[in-house]
Amino acid sequence: MNRPIPLLLAAGAMTGLAAVPPSLAQVGPPRVLVFQEALKGTDAASLRWPLAVAAASDDEVVVADASPPRLLRFRKVGVSWQLDRAVPMGGAPAGLAWDGKRYIASLRQGAGLVAFEGQDLAQRRLPLPRGVVPGAVAVGPDGGLLLYDAAKRSVLRLSPEGAAASEVVVGDDVTALAATPAGGFFAAVAAEGSVRHFDAGGKLDATWKLPAFERVPAWPSGLVAEPGGSLLVVDRHVGRVLVLDAAGQVTGVGSRSGWEPGLLLFPAGIARLPGGLVVVADEGNGRAQLFRRSAQGAGP
Repeated sequence: MNRPIPLLLAAGAMTGLAAVPPSLAQVGPPRVLVFQEALKGTDAASLRWPLAVAAASDDEVVVADASPPRLLRFRKVGVSWQLDRAVPMGGAPAGLAWDGKRYIASLRQGAGLVAFEGQDLAQRRLPLPRGVVPGAVAVGPDGGLLLYDAAKRSVLRLSPEGAAASEVVVGDDVTALAATPAGGFFAAVAAEGSVRHFDAGGKLDATWKLPAFERVPAWPSGLVAEPGGSLLVVDRHVGRVLVLDAAGQVTGVGSRSGWEPGLLLFPAGIARLPGGLVVVADEGNGRAQLFRRSAQGAGP
């Protein structure tokens, strides 16, 4: 399977086609991600089409790859990261999360919702309500699951074992989810370049339109709700990570489009390690990248 690279869009994202919108052009938010390390794997099991990432600890990251569908676990050994294990999956990944005990992957091709447990990443399929087409997945503060159902364009609240508790109709395609400590959640709606917030009762209470960059519209493909209240948003089209405050204002930007270490090409997902590092599925470059958060305006 070859990785699709929309070259015209990539060129547009990296060349001056128009003035940057005023919200980014006048002073501009600080650069807040500092590159740490790229995760690629080995010759026998290298990343090719990474679509989702999750982290169990500061020393363990997993990457869901689509070509072929596999879950690859990386562990920190000394000062470097090494591939520890690779296991096949039943379908291409649509979402990935860590629930405190195991990894939860939503898979395409009818493979459903699967838990990867223990040191061997043993697989166990979780039952889902009839007719659900699983998409983005996240874990709530109570350990329950949030799952986007592409069939109904809704977000399901599930028990840790997949039993449905409630449903929130979004009405649009959702590309990423992130739970909040108060029991609400954020949903990325890529087609309109926005992030929506739903409260604990499932009511829509905010829609944040993301800024375009040089005529390239934002396309949110990954979300992380940080403990301090900030929201990290992966912008697939532009190859950047936006930092939003509690009012939806852009307060920082990380990375930009490109091929060099620290740059992103069509990033597809993001996760936060407990200590504050973030890992991004850098799909277009066939790798995952680790970044340190900085408030000093450093980074590409």
